[in-house]
Amino acid sequence: MKNLIFCFLAAILIFSFSGCKTEETPSAEKNEEPNSAAEEAPEKIPSLYEEILLNFGAVKRHDGTLAVSRKFSFYYDLSAGYPNLSTLTPNTFHSWVMSRTDNSDMIKTDIPGQGSGIYAFTADFYEAEVTKYFDTTSEHLRKSSYYYPEQNCYFRAGIPEANYDITIIYDSAEEKDGTVDIRLTLSDSYYGTTKHTLSAKLLPEGGYHYLSYVPYWK
Repeated sequence: MKNLIFCFLAAILIFSFSGCKTEETPSAEKNEEPNSAAEEAPEKIPSLYEEILLNFGAVKRHDGTLAVSRKFSFYYDLSAGYPNLSTLTPNTFHSWVMSRTDNSDMIKTDIPGQGSGIYAFTADFYEAEVTKYFDTTSEHLRKSSYYYPEQNCYFRAGIPEANYDITIIYDSAEEKDGTVDIRLTLSDSYYGTTKHTLSAKLLPEGGYHYLSYVPYWK
């Protein structure tokens, strides 16, 4: 009789355990909700917009972020805003060309008052470099004090370099009627942050011309 009772109790226990195993226990993974803020990646800069930012006076760091060039750059030179970039002074264009070229882009020539065997830009190279990105003319550029008509060249002058690092943060962009407006933030530990809009006209044959560079506020 005792054996029968023992067997009966054992059967009840086995049945109870098997029933517990069939119950589905919610996993921690099912209860977790995705953290959208943590998973959201920074907005990637379209390649064309990145090129526009770089050619205006930026450099790309090893980690892929953008920074203002420590050589001459329109980002800080025109930080107060410039609504019509085609009307920049000829000497301002010269500083921009200087910041993006090296001796391999120049020739050696003799210029009265400057010396012999000095580096200079040929007019063809210099003017093509500027008019590729700005809606200006050779006539305007040749008003520069660096242009020498007899040699048909632009004298190479030195430009200072900044000793601070400014990060460029891409905020957004909007294309409308063949024009792109790129909104960006400049950020550094000394000056804080400023916000600007860089506008460019997209040319039908490809390429672009810079139009304006002005501050904006949200």
